[in-house]
Amino acid sequence: MQRLPDGRAGWPDQGRSPSRRLREDPFDILAEIAETIGPRRATSLAEAQAAAYLDGRLRRAGLRVSVDALSASASTGWDGVLLGVLAALSTLLYYWFPLPSLGLAIWSLAIAVWRAWRHNTPLLVRRRASQNVIGTRVQTPQSRWRVVLLAPLDSPPLLIPAFRWLRYGRRLAIGRVVACTLLVIGALLGLADAQRIWLYSQCVPVSYLLLAAVIDLSLIGAAASDGATNHAGALATLLASATTLSMLEQVELWVVGLGASISGAGLADLLRRYPFEPERTLFIGLESLGSGRLSYVTGEGFVLRYPADPLLLQLVGLADAADPVIDAEPRSLRSRTILGRQVLPGWRGLIITCRDPSGEAPGWASRADSVAAIDPAILDRAVRLVVGLVQRINATPGDAPLH
Repeated sequence: MQRLPDGRAGWPDQGRSPSRRLREDPFDILAEIAETIGPRRATSLAEAQAAAYLDGRLRRAGLRVSVDALSASASTGWDGVLLGVLAALSTLLYYWFPLPSLGLAIWSLAIAVWRAWRHNTPLLVRRRASQNVIGTRVQTPQSRWRVVLLAPLDSPPLLIPAFRWLRYGRRLAIGRVVACTLLVIGALLGLADAQRIWLYSQCVPVSYLLLAAVIDLSLIGAAASDGATNHAGALATLLASATTLSMLEQVELWVVGLGASISGAGLADLLRRYPFEPERTLFIGLESLGSGRLSYVTGEGFVLRYPADPLLLQLVGLADAADPVIDAEPRSLRSRTILGRQVLPGWRGLIITCRDPSGEAPGWASRADSVAAIDPAILDRAVRLVVGLVQRINATPGDAPLH
């Protein structure tokens, strides 16, 4: 890799293989999305522009394209603020009115559990229009497999470093459930043994819920990041892979740009709208690509583990081993990926991503997530990995064993 005449890092034309010259350059796609279009907050005009850009490029590549409109929230809404207010009222009322205080604590717990379970459907939020862009390439009616490539259209909101770790994934939602459970337990113990110590014990969970409310308030009007790694790199990999994958006799290829992906609304709409057969549909999720360490995820979660599909793990390992340029590592994550939260439970799926040494998405929700942080070689390797994996699926019989 060397500096091109325009000053950016990249691969000169004379050094590229013929296959690379014939397909879309993923770095150019990424720069168009992250720089020309820019920050892509969910339900925003910029997200719609990214959708239109993907639509046009997929049509030019010969795919049949449709756009599915959906309703989604641009933020987490006011649910967290409501929980913080209820928790504070519950604690303030506890000493004088213990039974109403217990009722408020139970109500708070019910809301927290609902939000953790249905994270893409906040109760108090204004919904706006978003969209999924779906390109399909069907080779034969006898296709054994349906492969669905997924990548987010939107980019994360900007967060201050103190809030970034809590807001990533579902940590904040799970923390709210734990805090509300402690409030209920404290109120019950206080009724059984009316001592002030139980009142003081409520301070920690209430403080957490108030902090979570402040984080949600900061998100309601927050600007989005440029989203180069998160997730223009995934869109660039998606599009460059789709233009290369044209000779698939046994695979029905779906290429999907997901709107409002961070809240999960885009993927939820896709799974609700299309009756995919679970046994023959394979999901390949692309997110956070362009900087860090290229990886494919073997499993996610700390308490509950969600493994990737065994067949996809076997085939991606073979694709990685067959091409020494790829150099991807299998990785188990303690935190959940954005797409993995809905793909891995109940579906046959695999997530391809980049991670920093701590296991997090590089530059997530920060101003550092810009084109300057992108390594074009990682995008090239990610495309090779996706193409190699889909080609191996194409060569796999439909009744192949899972191991």
